[in-house]
Amino acid sequence: MVFVDYFGHFVSGLLLVVFAAVMVAAYLSHEARKAKFWRPLLWLFQYSAIVILLLILWNPSRPQMGESSARNSVLVLFDTSESMSVVEDESGTRLDKALSVFEERFQPHDPDGPVYRVYGFDRQSYYSDSADSLRRWGRQTNMHSALGALSKYELTMGGDALESEGSEDNKGQKVFNGGKVVGAVIFTDGQADDKNVNSYLPVSDKNIKVSIIGVGSKTPQSDISVKSIKAPSRVAVGMVYNVDVEVSGKNLGAERVLLELLRGDYIIASRSVPGEKLSSGLTEKFEVGAVRLGKESISARVSSAVKEVNAANNERSTMVEVIENARLKVLFYSQVVNFNIGKVRQALARDKKIELDIGLDAIKKSDLSKKASQMCGHVGLPEGEEGFYKYDVIILGPCAADRLSASQIDGLYSFVVERGGGLILLPGKSEYGPSGWKNEKIRALIPVAFEAGRETERSMRTGRIELTAEGFDSKIVNKTELRNYEDAVSAYYADAEKKPAASTLASVRGEPIVAVHRVGRGRVCLVNASKLFRWYREDLKGGMLQKFVSGLTSYVGSVTNAEAGVELFAERISGQSNSLRFDAYVRDNQFAGISGATVLLSIGKDFYQMNPAGDGYYAVEVEDIVDESVVATVQAEIEGAFLGEKTIAVNLPALRNEMTNIELDSNFLVGLTKRLGGRYFYIDDFDKDISKGYEGRTYVSSLSSMISVWPRWTLLLILCGILSINWFIRRAIGLV
Repeated sequence: MVFVDYFGHFVSGLLLVVFAAVMVAAYLSHEARKAKFWRPLLWLFQYSAIVILLLILWNPSRPQMGESSARNSVLVLFDTSESMSVVEDESGTRLDKALSVFEERFQPHDPDGPVYRVYGFDRQSYYSDSADSLRRWGRQTNMHSALGALSKYELTMGGDALESEGSEDNKGQKVFNGGKVVGAVIFTDGQADDKNVNSYLPVSDKNIKVSIIGVGSKTPQSDISVKSIKAPSRVAVGMVYNVDVEVSGKNLGAERVLLELLRGDYIIASRSVPGEKLSSGLTEKFEVGAVRLGKESISARVSSAVKEVNAANNERSTMVEVIENARLKVLFYSQVVNFNIGKVRQALARDKKIELDIGLDAIKKSDLSKKASQMCGHVGLPEGEEGFYKYDVIILGPCAADRLSASQIDGLYSFVVERGGGLILLPGKSEYGPSGWKNEKIRALIPVAFEAGRETERSMRTGRIELTAEGFDSKIVNKTELRNYEDAVSAYYADAEKKPAASTLASVRGEPIVAVHRVGRGRVCLVNASKLFRWYREDLKGGMLQKFVSGLTSYVGSVTNAEAGVELFAERISGQSNSLRFDAYVRDNQFAGISGATVLLSIGKDFYQMNPAGDGYYAVEVEDIVDESVVATVQAEIEGAFLGEKTIAVNLPALRNEMTNIELDSNFLVGLTKRLGGRYFYIDDFDKDISKGYEGRTYVSSLSSMISVWPRWTLLLILCGILSINWFIRRAIGLV
């Protein structure tokens, strides 16, 4: 019982004290003394009546409790990624089958069962008001978004969290629209991006029963896929380049697979491959000619008479940019004239990609040398950095480098290290060759080391030229050209040993004849070969020497004059396989970083503004790069002055997407279920009993009304009895 209109302790106590004092004063009067020993009893009866009247004024009442129920909720999450669009039987897609089983086995419209709240998830979880909105076929399955939402009650719905739709009951349990969230059911095929079970957090509320339903066929399905296609991203027009296509297949038996190579929409090559060879993967090589300038799409696709469930991985493509042979500005300088110098000059002159300047200081008298140079169109070795910077490649024949001026040595060093130019060194006797140079700055550029204090010996060993793996990758000569050259070759220096950071591109009987290393931004190459003039064949348009010199010049001259002021790099962003980050570094003519430049990146027909990321550094992130190669160009300017441009061709690893593997991964789902403490069911194996495991309703006791106890005969009779007894006693003793 409670007092609804209770005045409070202070007021109530004050009233009781005041009435008690008044009563005491009344019974101390002269008339009251006639009652003698009846006086305390009369005072008690009178005061009791007053107390009972106060209790009646306080409205004594008792609460009346009622019990109500609310339907509980079960969260149902459907995987809506691309792999759920696979059609394996007549029931439609995997998602259609999951929806059908949900309607049949769970009976979501049963009024006595729980309310099933439907959500989808691919890259993130989302609320779904209809089955049609689930068919969105996301590019990836992020299981973390679904399970993370379950453990926090935070499935996103129009920007409002699930947590805002409910409250907690008197036991501290989550209530969703009156009922608790008692379970979760997840329909998925297990093709999640992250299959490390230990990376998933268990559901925090142990009262939630989690069930995972595996969707997909247990029977192995036939599938053919193009795993990757690799081609050089950038080739010169007229070249023949290789395209490597990796193909795999499952459950094909003896069926043959047709592999086609396409340029754009046109088939340029095809092969028939036995299906049994594809179980462990097979790589087919094609040779393709670069016939026209511009970007072209090279695709590989496979097909077979076998019915397969996943046709999305039957084709892959890559981009190849066909460019003109860029002209390189080359300075060929020598202080000695011999057969080697003459034939190298002839080989360089034959190359249409080279703009050649000749510098010969072989005449000892300076006035005659200057006059001869002017008459023959020869140039001298530049005197400073600016003179060197206008070239892309410098070829030094035999010359006494120690006799060069300090500004020439500094300019040559800066040309390689800062400008990124290419330097080719030819051998020579004594001080006219790299073995005899003493200047430390010049010696730092040489890719080989010679024993100090010892006269360099000439090699007497002859043999066939052998290219190393780095040599083949450099493409200075190809295998066919090397195979056709049968003449014996010997090294010039017998005791040349490449430096630790250098690479040997070609050797003869173990002795390096072409060694190269990177110094700063540029490359330096030493040609350690004797009698180069024998490599020249006039009847073969220069023969081996022309191909070798042209290839070597293109290799070391990778940083052209227009590209000297800009560098560009690209890499995939961790965790975002379809996004690339591009970083550019922009320099001025002194090769110091420039801030405040306008830097534009172009990829195909799209352009992006690169944002400052440091002193001279600029960066931008580009999404949705799904090709296996990308050709990007960056251009920089400041206040209308052009600073340079750089084009890079990047080969990217093959992307694993949602359709790379579409088989049901029951092993992952079983492990995930154990991690969550839930239950795993295969979609064709469970029955309706699974839905009975979820409590349909939550019963809650609540206050329905307050019932006053004053309108009762007992309380009235007690009050009347007290007043009557008090009157009769007073009457008997003569007080009335």
